[in-house]
Amino acid sequence: MKKNLSFILGIFSLLLFTSCVKDPINPGYAQYMFINAAPDVAAGVDFFVGDLKQNILPIAFGSNTGYNSTTPGTKSIRVTIAGQQTVFSANNYNVSDLRDQPARYTLLAVNKIQNAELVWIQDNLTTPAAGKAHLRIIHASADAPAVNAYVGTATTAIFPSALSFKGSSSFVPLNATLLGTPYSIQIRNATTNAIIRTQPMTAVSGKIYTIVVRGSVTPSPWLPANTVSTTLVANN
Repeated sequence: MKKNLSFILGIFSLLLFTSCVKDPINPGYAQYMFINAAPDVAAGVDFFVGDLKQNILPIAFGSNTGYNSTTPGTKSIRVTIAGQQTVFSANNYNVSDLRDQPARYTLLAVNKIQNAELVWIQDNLTTPAAGKAHLRIIHASADAPAVNAYVGTATTAIFPSALSFKGSSSFVPLNATLLGTPYSIQIRNATTNAIIRTQPMTAVSGKIYTIVVRGSVTPSPWLPANTVSTTLVANN
């Protein structure tokens, strides 16, 4: 009996000591999404963080990954033409750590091969209010004019300022329902008001979306279909 009591007291003491030890500092994590908005890479691209390839299949033009996680710090980002050693573009980016809410980023490969570059945008994925969805726009077409977005034939733009190449708006709320509210989003030339592209979307309450303007006014001879267009990305 005494042996059992001593054993129980020993276990209790160990648990009490363990509970008093401070948890190791949580290094925190950041998350990143990659979008291929490069209009003339027919084979698609591969995306590397350091030496680790982030995709299994080539990432085609207009396609994106989900959010992947990484520890904070300076990251070496490299994008290559799929299946080749040819580097499309590379750069270093500092990934911060927000502790309570992981920092989230969108990284885009943009422009044609001879002017290839990466665009790094920090995302604000704050949960929309009840009955709302969030929408932003990213301008990723190197030779397209400045643009803004409108709900259908509305005369007031969704975003307060027009966006030029590599520009990104803030997320703005749209009315939404749990079953989804249909929208027809017109992307228009900010100067002439001409419609460049109409992007259909269904806004579900609580969801967050990005419209990426991509492609090229003057497409590559080997990819003539990649004129200016849009793609809709779900951020959550």
